[in-house]
Amino acid sequence: MRIRQIRPEFFADGRVSKLSVAARLTYIGLWCIADDDGWLVWNAEDIAAQLYPYESIRVRTRRLEAAGEALVEAGRMVLHPCDCARIKTVPVHQRIGGTKSYTARDRHRSHPKSIHIWTNPPVGSEVGSEVNSAQARDDDESEADFRTRVGIPAFMGGRS
Repeated sequence: MRIRQIRPEFFADGRVSKLSVAARLTYIGLWCIADDDGWLVWNAEDIAAQLYPYESIRVRTRRLEAAGEALVEAGRMVLHPCDCARIKTVPVHQRIGGTKSYTARDRHRSHPKSIHIWTNPPVGSEVGSEVNSAQARDDDESEADFRTRVGIPAFMGGRS
């Protein structure tokens, strides 16, 4: 797990505020598990054991799966059929120093292209979204290019 920071603006984010408290806590925990580009291997039992080690296996796995579904519905996480997941906001709202780790991202990129089919729409493609799909960061787009193209909301450390 990695050390991550929570900015005060996190609590005022409209999408996050609609999540249950358990989903919010899981979201923060997933930041710690994800690599520095926001990728992680989606294995519910393993992740639940890391985030909720003192709960029974059944309870913690159900809690994680429910939170994962809520995060996908809120556009905060993307699940891929190759058992990889991505939290696209991690590289934007976390200032990562030192040696960067992209182990899960690199694992995802090593899968055959035929397996890279979205199981849920990209962030912002849902009806009524305030973010359109053109604002979602591409896998190969640099953080600097993304910040320049989209701008950074206050929640992610940018200007209001």
